[in-house]
Amino acid sequence: MKRLTILFVLFLSILSGCTTTKDYYQSFRGKSEHWSAELIQKGKVEYRDHEQIENHYEMTYEREHTLRLKYIGNEPDLGRTLEYSYDNGSAVREVLEGDPLDVNEVFTLAGSSEGTSHIPKDSDYRPLDNQDSTIEVKVKWNGKEEKIKLKYDRR
Repeated sequence: MKRLTILFVLFLSILSGCTTTKDYYQSFRGKSEHWSAELIQKGKVEYRDHEQIENHYEMTYEREHTLRLKYIGNEPDLGRTLEYSYDNGSAVREVLEGDPLDVNEVFTLAGSSEGTSHIPKDSDYRPLDNQDSTIEVKVKWNGKEEKIKLKYDRR
C-alpha cells in the first residue's frame, strides 16, 4: 500500500509539472477633462507542453473585461447618444424618447473571450496586458470627443 501511495504522488507531481495555470486580476484607471474610466480584467491562462509541436506551449485562456465610464464634467446633460470604445469592445447608449442621458449614470461595457493557441516556448508573448500598457478609451457625446488614457492601477 505504501508503494502505491508513493507511485500516486510521483504520478501527480509529473502531471502537475506539465501544466502551469496563472489566475490574474488587473485594473487600469484614467481621467480626462470630462470622464473617468476604469477597466478591470480578470481570468486564467493555462500553459502546457504542446503534444504535436516541439518547443511550443499550448495556451488556453479565459478573460473577462469590464469598462466603467463616469461623467465628471459639469454640463447639465449628455445629449441623447453616447459612444465609447477601446481595443476589446465598443458600445452605443442612445435615448430615443424622454430625457437625455443621465449625467450621474455609470456606463458599463463588459465582455469575455476564451480560446486556445500555441506559442513558442522562447517567445515573450504576454496574453494579458501588463503594468507597462496604456489603454486608450474614446468617448463621443453631444458633438464632442475625448480620449482617456488608462494606466495600470497598483491598488
